[in-house]
Amino acid sequence: MTNAEKLARIDELLSTIPGFPCKPGCADCCGPVEMTRLEYHRVIKASGRTSEDVKRQMQSGLKRGDYHCPLLDRKTNRCSVYAVRPAICRLFGVVKDRMPCPHGCAPDAAVQLSDERAREILALVEELGM
Repeated sequence: MTNAEKLARIDELLSTIPGFPCKPGCADCCGPVEMTRLEYHRVIKASGRTSEDVKRQMQSGLKRGDYHCPLLDRKTNRCSVYAVRPAICRLFGVVKDRMPCPHGCAPDAAVQLSDERAREILALVEELGM
């Protein structure tokens, strides 16, 4: 399977994760996160920055005690790669009783994912994205 085919399959999986509106200007869930190799290359490309620049910013932030994602646009407090954000970012606030939004934002309970389904999605994305 080509990387393009793997990304298409990842996108199919991500499309099953319900969305919801966040509190405007909030970036509480935007910390450094783990992601697969393919997700990483895609977010770097979408950011228009180099991998080295993003890594340098993250390391510098961590030394200062700033645990925000280096892809967070600090001027707007919005994700600079929202359309291609990794699976773990999409799951924040969506999984029943796990990773809750500190402001109570979430999709309707009827469409929230079980912990089991969230772990299944992450495992499949990891398998495809490595």
